[in-house]
Amino acid sequence: MRVLAVVAAVLIARGAAATSNTASFPEVVRQIRAADYRGARADLQTLAGTLDSMKDGKLRAYRHYWRGFALWRRALNGFNETPTPRDLEDDLKAGLASFRAALAEKPDWIEARIGMVGCWSSLLFLAQGDAPRTQALLNDFIPVVQEMREKGADNPRALWLTGGSQLGAPPPYGGDAAKAAGTFRRGIQTALAEAPRAGADEPVWIPRWGGAENLMSLAYLYSHSTLANRDLALAYAEGALVAVPEWHYVRDVLWPQLLELPQPPPNDIGGPRP
Repeated sequence: MRVLAVVAAVLIARGAAATSNTASFPEVVRQIRAADYRGARADLQTLAGTLDSMKDGKLRAYRHYWRGFALWRRALNGFNETPTPRDLEDDLKAGLASFRAALAEKPDWIEARIGMVGCWSSLLFLAQGDAPRTQALLNDFIPVVQEMREKGADNPRALWLTGGSQLGAPPPYGGDAAKAAGTFRRGIQTALAEAPRAGADEPVWIPRWGGAENLMSLAYLYSHSTLANRDLALAYAEGALVAVPEWHYVRDVLWPQLLELPQPPPNDIGGPRP
């Protein structure tokens, strides 16, 4: 299992690393992706501002997308900090606005909808206990997430968000670890299928992330759910780190947690399997 996870990660990383264009916009996109994995929230804020100053009409939708991505991921990284930063909601709302702007430029673009769903998911988490605020968010969230799921069956980024909801949302919408594990594994498969297209000739601003995220989520699932399995969790985390060696969350937060999990008995051949 560990070998398979690492092989998948290597193939995913090949697609994720493709960036031969040295123009300013591709370089900013590359820096945003790297800053996200490093957990560099200040850099993400700076890079989002850099995109504000760029005026390229042909790539306007992508500029809005990556600005939204930077702010969304700035918020997600903030959830891992103690104390929790006070600007998470501001980042998520600003990220949502950027994804909406991207969608206005490309009305059929699923990637913009994926970003919107990501921001709304975190806003719903922050709104827990506030019923009117939660309902207002759900009114916007539900039709978009339904469309994302319908059109994203072969999209590793959509599958990552769907699996996260299946795992973490309260019943009856979530709380099903087995279903979530299947969705994350499907996310890895679709990322592998997508990787050959993310070659040296494809612009770096085309969203191709998602494979490593699904590996990470499987590591989390097999360490924080009823399907706890130390070996599987370590295998998937190792795969995520092969794909993204500098990933702060996996390397510095999740990996130490996995090492604290109890070792299975030497003769234990049971337990959940992938």
